[in-house]
Amino acid sequence: MNNLFRSARRSLAIGILSALYTSPVIGGLGEGLELYNSYCSVCHGEAGEGQAMGKSLNDRSANSLSDAEVLDVIKHGRSGTGMAGWGDSFDDGEILDIANHVRSLQGRSGIMLTERKALVDTPEIIAGRALFKGKGKCVTCHSYDDDGGSIGPALDDVAQRLSESELKEALLDPSAKVAKNYRAKKVTKTDGTIVVGRFRNESDRALQIQSEDGRRWITFFKDRVSSITNEESSLMPDVFSTLEKTEREEILAFLRAL
Repeated sequence: MNNLFRSARRSLAIGILSALYTSPVIGGLGEGLELYNSYCSVCHGEAGEGQAMGKSLNDRSANSLSDAEVLDVIKHGRSGTGMAGWGDSFDDGEILDIANHVRSLQGRSGIMLTERKALVDTPEIIAGRALFKGKGKCVTCHSYDDDGGSIGPALDDVAQRLSESELKEALLDPSAKVAKNYRAKKVTKTDGTIVVGRFRNESDRALQIQSEDGRRWITFFKDRVSSITNEESSLMPDVFSTLEKTEREEILAFLRAL
């Protein structure tokens, strides 16, 4: 009976994660604790304090991850680090449970999947989506519905978070306001090579950034580089202003519908 119940609950969770959400849901913390202690604590510690093989889950950088990023790290791992992906071992319901246990270790609320509105596929929105994923290359850095890159903020519900003027400013002048968690660092190596990327982690001895293409996390030891400086400008390239007027309107229509 217990196995049947667990199977049914996992199937429900998978359906919720992969389709439209009809009601709020939080993964089971009980099973998350069991899975975390069995598979995650060996590297990250029972309380998320970090071990020799795994980073702390309670530090500033871990707490700065969005819910979508936490789920993505557990499911797909993190390139350039020792963090392996568990998507082939756990179903989406179990990954949600683990993520919620991590949030509980951080003293934070569980991940709640809330009702989403369906996109009304008008011709303008369809064209905007095609530009977002194609010519505009927005999906390289941004995501929605867990599809896309992580070098820039996820755009789910962006129209509810930003006013019309703020949305246009973010597209036309991305450096005007750079979200704290998405600021960039410039590393100058001893041979003069310059590497710029999204700031991720820092300790007394090392700095970790995410490459501009979002595919790699790179660690630099501070005693092996010439300088590390903050970048005032956004990593977002000036693509929007290069589009035709109708294309800009289509991108805006798509973003308003998210």
